[in-house]
Amino acid sequence: MWAMMTMAVVPASGKKRSHVPDSLQVINIEVNGIPIRMHRVEGGSFTMGGTIEQTDRDVYTDKPAHLVFLSPYYIAETEVTNQLWAAVMPERESLSPRGYPQHPISYVTWTDCQEFVRRLDSLTGKPFRLPTEAEWEYAARGGAKSKKHRYSGGEEPDSVGWTNHCSGNWTHPVARKHPNELGLYDMTGNVNEWCEDWYAPYNLGTAPNPCVRDSSEGRIARGGSYDDCIANSHLSIRRWYTPETSRGYIGFRVAFTLPDDPMMQVEEEKELPLTKKVKVGGKKLQFYLVPVEDPYYISDEITVQLWKKMMRKNPPSKIKSVAAGMRPSDRMIFAERCSREAKEVMRVANAEEIVTAVQQGLITTSKADVSERDKNKSVQQLQKKRKNRKKLTLLTELVGVKLTQPDDPVLLQYKKENDESRPLRMVIKVN
Repeated sequence: MWAMMTMAVVPASGKKRSHVPDSLQVINIEVNGIPIRMHRVEGGSFTMGGTIEQTDRDVYTDKPAHLVFLSPYYIAETEVTNQLWAAVMPERESLSPRGYPQHPISYVTWTDCQEFVRRLDSLTGKPFRLPTEAEWEYAARGGAKSKKHRYSGGEEPDSVGWTNHCSGNWTHPVARKHPNELGLYDMTGNVNEWCEDWYAPYNLGTAPNPCVRDSSEGRIARGGSYDDCIANSHLSIRRWYTPETSRGYIGFRVAFTLPDDPMMQVEEEKELPLTKKVKVGGKKLQFYLVPVEDPYYISDEITVQLWKKMMRKNPPSKIKSVAAGMRPSDRMIFAERCSREAKEVMRVANAEEIVTAVQQGLITTSKADVSERDKNKSVQQLQKKRKNRKKLTLLTELVGVKLTQPDDPVLLQYKKENDESRPLRMVIKVN
């Protein structure tokens, strides 16, 4: 039997944990006499993107809304001010105009921000960085305390942020408007804030701690600014610029994750169980460990009954027992709903993961209701018999041939077929 040793960080998935001391809820740091207040954001899950309260317009860049899991982290109470910038980057003090010490720094590029956080790290011993786009949005929404406002801290934009409706087309001192649920200021308006990520279109996958590390597009900036209208200042709106862009309406705030955070529990090395059961839709779904270099658990095939329970509609396939034939977007929505209910990060298994599990004898190709006559026919015979291509690719998967040879015709077909034709299985990755 297989066994696997691993070190795993417990994800933010709703599990009970010990209380965080009050001294860690807000961390006060001084840099050359200038204070920085870092607020703790408890890990958890949230729906990122164009949720119903965010916009009634068809803004494609914040669609689709999707489930994200985040570990705990800290984020600054305010944007980096001219005063703090000068304390960390004295040789570039010219960027911070005199007489406006509490205004947010602007005209900084994404590259400038990277130099700033490196120096701040060196001066304080804390692992400062820019927040990821997901961290920024979760904090702006109020984290686990969110009241689902359209703007960060309320429904009235003028009470929580500086937009072109009230700014006079200029930045304003930080922390002069109402804070949001986490005590954070100016996450709506004043200046857009650089994030760590490159821009990429959202997908429906459920991701832990996502960050886009590579893209041909620009770097993300979030939050709107004094130059933006109210309609373009809701929390889900996204902008991106080249890393060397310098504008009067772009600044930043800082974040960090503590490696010794008491909530980032690190499990001892241990043998992973060969199987696990996860409760979804009132039933226990069986998963099997696939002990490869990057191990994962793969589920039994999703039944029509479970699909109907979670999606409230029938799958389009005519096969009676196993859910198949669904659109990729429906599959991802199903995975998101399962993840939310089970408090596990699940996603749809891809062809390679299924083939690997079959080759290791952990699962069979299908439990679907296929006649014995079809099972005994060769792939070539099925190709001649079946005219409907979707049904053909489904049946070639279900013929029951064990995938043991690299040139196995069923294996080759598996690599060609699309998500719609394959019966649905779920995967839980081992951290």
